[in-house]
Amino acid sequence: MKTKIIQFNLEKVIKDQKRKRIIKNVDKKLLEIIKEDLPFFKLVKRFVVFSGGKRIRPLTHYYFCKLLNYTGKEWIDVAAIGELIHAASLLHDDVIDNSNQRRGRPTLHILYGNKKAILGGDYLLACGIDHLQTLEHGSILLPVFTRVIKNLSISEILQMEYENNPDLTEEIYEKIIIGKTADLFSAMTESAAILSSIEIQKISSYRNYGLKMGRLFQIRDDFLDYFSTEKEMGKELYQDYIRGLITYPLIVLRKFATNKEKKEIFKDWHNAEKRKSKLPYVLELMEKYQIRKKIAMEIEENIHSLMNFIRNHNTLYHKEREEMLLTLNKLMVPVEI
Repeated sequence: MKTKIIQFNLEKVIKDQKRKRIIKNVDKKLLEIIKEDLPFFKLVKRFVVFSGGKRIRPLTHYYFCKLLNYTGKEWIDVAAIGELIHAASLLHDDVIDNSNQRRGRPTLHILYGNKKAILGGDYLLACGIDHLQTLEHGSILLPVFTRVIKNLSISEILQMEYENNPDLTEEIYEKIIIGKTADLFSAMTESAAILSSIEIQKISSYRNYGLKMGRLFQIRDDFLDYFSTEKEMGKELYQDYIRGLITYPLIVLRKFATNKEKKEIFKDWHNAEKRKSKLPYVLELMEKYQIRKKIAMEIEENIHSLMNFIRNHNTLYHKEREEMLLTLNKLMVPVEI
């Protein structure tokens, strides 16, 4: 038994070291791509490279390149460009949401003002697109990344228009999460297929995988805010509800609740105190209609679909494929308490 535990821990250490090497390569490329035309942009560069972050999008791109037997080095550039777009969106988000902190540090707009933070985000986007044009596959990849930037803007406007609005429909919710989260993941998987010279008629399946993956992350985050524990989350639960945000659990609940129940939930929605006082009632309805179970089963079904897609690949990089499957498996959530 001890041997097995040591072997498992060793495998975990090796896996962690590999991910750190991948992230180090991406960070090195970020330092190269982000210029320093003005002293302020040096600060922006430090914000992007040294402020932490899991680098999930670059890692997604790397693992898909391996899954598709890509052996070139252009993946580092594409992964870094994806991370640049993500970082730019965070600078913009922090201004829009008036966030004071990110990853435990003061946000850029708190330190240097809204105008500089917005322009810093714009500068990151410009650096990314500028570098993209220098790549061998740049002309093919350009529409992929401009689509992401366009959809980010659309989704931000939609989110602002429907913030704290109980009339938010599932259709609008899907548009928002596709633009804010899922489309950049789709760019990471689609661009891996492009670099790997996958037949053009098959490339859309990789884009769809990324969309499903990004959507899964968002729905799972929404789920955990209602059905996790404070220990697991590292923060208090129900924060989305307290802020008046309509997220996936409420959208699913709305499908099953009676008209009377829905009226009671959303009556005085814009009154923070009254809304907060109704939280026990909302949680009672979620238990009544088994919302936790319904969403958990949907998450499980989506994960199995993503895993089957990966399993259908004959790859030379078997360890990477197994790591992808293990990572997806860890996203499972308990169906019952």
